[in-house]
Amino acid sequence: MALAFTEDDLRNAAGPMGFERGLGYRDGVEELDIGPDEVNAIVVGSFEYDVTLSRERGVLVGECSCPWGQEGNFCKHCVAVGLTVLAAWAAGTAGVAPGPARPDLDAWLESLGEAELREELRVLIRGDRELRRRFELRVAQAGQDAGQVRGLVRQLLRRGGREFIDYEDGDAYAVRVEEAGHAIEGLIVAGAGEEAMLVCREATGFALEALATAEDANGSISASVAELLPLHLHACRAAGPDPLELARHLAEHNLADEFDLGYDLGDYAELLGAKGFEHLRDVVAAAYERNPKGRRERALMEELVRRGGDLDELVALLARDLDSYGRQHLRIAIDLDAAGRGDEALKWAETGLRESTGFVGTDLVEFVALRYTQAGRFKDLLRLRRERFSSELTVSHFELLRETATALGIWESERNRAMVLLRRDAAKQGPLARYGMGPVLIDVLIAEGDFEGAWEQAQKGSSEPQRLKLAALIRPSRPAEALTVYQRALEPLRSQTGEEAYRRVMELLQGVQACHAVLGTAAEFAAYLAAFRAEQKRKRNLIRLLDAVGLTTDQGGVS
Repeated sequence: MALAFTEDDLRNAAGPMGFERGLGYRDGVEELDIGPDEVNAIVVGSFEYDVTLSRERGVLVGECSCPWGQEGNFCKHCVAVGLTVLAAWAAGTAGVAPGPARPDLDAWLESLGEAELREELRVLIRGDRELRRRFELRVAQAGQDAGQVRGLVRQLLRRGGREFIDYEDGDAYAVRVEEAGHAIEGLIVAGAGEEAMLVCREATGFALEALATAEDANGSISASVAELLPLHLHACRAAGPDPLELARHLAEHNLADEFDLGYDLGDYAELLGAKGFEHLRDVVAAAYERNPKGRRERALMEELVRRGGDLDELVALLARDLDSYGRQHLRIAIDLDAAGRGDEALKWAETGLRESTGFVGTDLVEFVALRYTQAGRFKDLLRLRRERFSSELTVSHFELLRETATALGIWESERNRAMVLLRRDAAKQGPLARYGMGPVLIDVLIAEGDFEGAWEQAQKGSSEPQRLKLAALIRPSRPAEALTVYQRALEPLRSQTGEEAYRRVMELLQGVQACHAVLGTAAEFAAYLAAFRAEQKRKRNLIRLLDAVGLTTDQGGVS
């Protein structure tokens, strides 16, 4: 079927607001290619976007590379292209690929002689300062002029406090860094190891300064800087630098590193030697004492102490930074346990549990629980399970308490005690949710298989995730009530876009479908689905998703 549409089709596809916005973009339509089955064009505004118009199942659809279009919407750029096509049709100028044919650049280049190619290259270099610098850098590299290479790398990478590097310019800067890397490699190969080392350090410094003021969303600049780090190691191996000087540089670089682009100190062990490593520790230790809470200072000091191999020194270092969650206690316990000092390890872990004032991680609890179990200390294990459940009412702690109490043959009385705590917690919360997830009592009743009890409790106060979970469990026996839950959850999603929202819509509609199947009201669901699809028709990706799972108007969506 040949592509055909009207202005009303564009307005219906984009909506009134999208259509109005598209009117202002008609002058930005370029490279219009009108084919029999689809239209392709680019729209130039703040950015350049690719647009394709076609029909699917008789419905006009548009694809655009803009963010709104990527979510499956018929955007203003699609409207602009459509209006331009309508104008071309009205003027009788439309046809297949009406724009000029693209020239065959490859054929043209092949036809040029060497002298002509050189002249074309000279013209390009004269008109592009960055391109000229890159070629000059290659010339300096070929001539093995280290001083010239260093100066050109500085010109290529130094920002000098200039403007922010936006997303569009990030890749270009990354290419500069890569060019600098090639030049440094050339110096190493030429035997100029010391010069390569110095150029590499300077290039890395400039690139990191640029990265601090860049929108590096795709990571191109970070990746290019990461490629400089092994070059520094190769240059150092070629240069054989003074171990003390090398130690200072490694420490300064890693202490200043904000992007996880530090040197791997283990790679430099041979170059540093004992004297260099000791100096490295001294420099880092001084920085750590000046700022013991600094993330980089702490991490680097710990790394060096671990490399030193003194466990008591490591424990003393870690003990200087204990937290209120017991995480550091656990780290100490793990290190001690690995060294065969189990009794000390357990004491540290128990101290972490006892002195914690915040949320305690499962890893710490289970570290202690495992050692109580291995030692046959079941009363202590039961006490631990009770304490953790009382302080942090969660389903997982309830199940662990049940497991321990069942093994001891006292689960019935222990469950009664636990239920008192859960009901007290639910009454205190009322309709408010614990951490936004609703009363834990509901989750525990679900875990025990008491769906009716959980549903009754949910009527007093619950979160949406709990209600939806229950709806799936009770719909065989309470389909009408489950249907209400699904339909209420769908309402706010009608105005939302994006893949996650569309996935939730699909799942909720499937829940609605299942409820109607139990109720025997297939016709009602078919009407509901048809109205929903008609309302959401501009969300092309959503409609495709519904089609893919059989939620179509053709079959009514009900089996």
